[in-house]
Amino acid sequence: MRNCWARGTLTTACSFSSHIADNGKKIFDTMCAGHEGIIAKRADSRYVGDRTASWLKIKCTKRQEFVVGGYRPSDTGRGMASLILATYENGKLIYRGRVGTGFTEAMRKSILAQLEKRPLDKPAFASVPRDIARRARWVNPELVAEVTYSEVTPDGSLRHPSFQGMREDKRADQVVMETPKTVASAATANLDPAMGKEIARAVGVTLTHPDKLMYPGTAVTKATLAAYYAAVAEKMLPHIQDRPLSLVRDTNGDLQQTFFQKHKLPGMPKAIHDGQLEKMSGKESRILWVDDLAGLIAGVQMNVLQFHVWGSLRQQPDLPHRIIFDIDPDEALGFGDVKQAALDIRGVLEALGLQSWPLLSGGKGVHVVVPLVPEADWEMVKGFCQDFAELLARTDPSRFVANMSKARRKGRMFIDYLRNGQGATAICPWSTRARSGASCAVPVTWDELPTVKSASAFDVFTAAARAQESDAWKGYFDVEQTLTERIRKAVR
Repeated sequence: MRNCWARGTLTTACSFSSHIADNGKKIFDTMCAGHEGIIAKRADSRYVGDRTASWLKIKCTKRQEFVVGGYRPSDTGRGMASLILATYENGKLIYRGRVGTGFTEAMRKSILAQLEKRPLDKPAFASVPRDIARRARWVNPELVAEVTYSEVTPDGSLRHPSFQGMREDKRADQVVMETPKTVASAATANLDPAMGKEIARAVGVTLTHPDKLMYPGTAVTKATLAAYYAAVAEKMLPHIQDRPLSLVRDTNGDLQQTFFQKHKLPGMPKAIHDGQLEKMSGKESRILWVDDLAGLIAGVQMNVLQFHVWGSLRQQPDLPHRIIFDIDPDEALGFGDVKQAALDIRGVLEALGLQSWPLLSGGKGVHVVVPLVPEADWEMVKGFCQDFAELLARTDPSRFVANMSKARRKGRMFIDYLRNGQGATAICPWSTRARSGASCAVPVTWDELPTVKSASAFDVFTAAARAQESDAWKGYFDVEQTLTERIRKAVR
């Protein structure tokens, strides 16, 4: 059916919009993993240019309580413009953004009267963005507000929050960030190719040859991969959104001819964006990035088997958000050696005051990942990583080397610090790998790591199930740690 509408005497251009007649709830639940919602209409109704009872935009919204830790006065200096929200985590009050809509004028006056009875000189938060703190007035964190929102941003703040009311039946110290499990249909959890096709259509990506086998000797088709990325999108998107990308694409479906792509090529889907940024060196660089599930599935359409990401956002290309130590073993070593090396690296980092998380690479090794507040530049971060690798090589030369030469690596493990330079990339958590068996890069906990049998322990089916059931990196985006001068000096 053609989708046209008229305003006055002018009729807009018509376009065909494919539709999905069945599995509405399944599609909606899946879309809420990485999108705002869906458009729905009665099958027997006409196409019109207005939102009606037969033509609806159904948004994915979430709802929970938040502690009120302060407020922002109105620009006139009288009244309350917005509430500053928080939740508790490990006994600390974590900033979750502001809410300034959903109030009546009477509500604003009533809430302000309660806030003014609870003044506080300093914020009770663990930390607050400077631009927010500059105009804030702080209160004792005793009041609880109920708020709806569309999603939580990668930095932990609420997107599109709206005030619903005050809660007097819940204590502030009981309020934590709720992490509801994505409601996945059995078809999605099982990576049903038919569901993958429907999801691709729903996000606006045309899958050509959806039944094409992507991994020899498996049942993993292009449509299967679309269903996989829908299943893991909620966990993967915070690690890939707005980060410059390198893509590993397969040319003939046998994993024998793959190539890296860093720049736009003709015919690329629009959901994979391209642009330009300036590096620390002053040189201009063309980059690719994705925003959402449509971008991931657009990669599937392009036969992308690996998503590699920078350690920084494209909006802050000079300031990395994380460190990666890639443990690359000599072929003679077993995975037990790699696991023990990761645990030892974690111990050294903890002694320095840095928290880390383990990532099964989906290949041979383990990545030890250290989140950072983006303050140190690439030169400082790479210098620290090289000093750290060389420290390990000096203190335990029978196990570690800081030189990438395979001849020097004989019987030892190379601590690859080179992934920590500007423009260098590393495999994105939850990305598939261009390896036989359709293995994936999967986050695990430090407690789980000793029990894992290989770095490629998860394929797309088991990784999808894990994404629905486990949050191994809980707290990763909440950690605020920097490379202080003390830490940098300790490894020199």
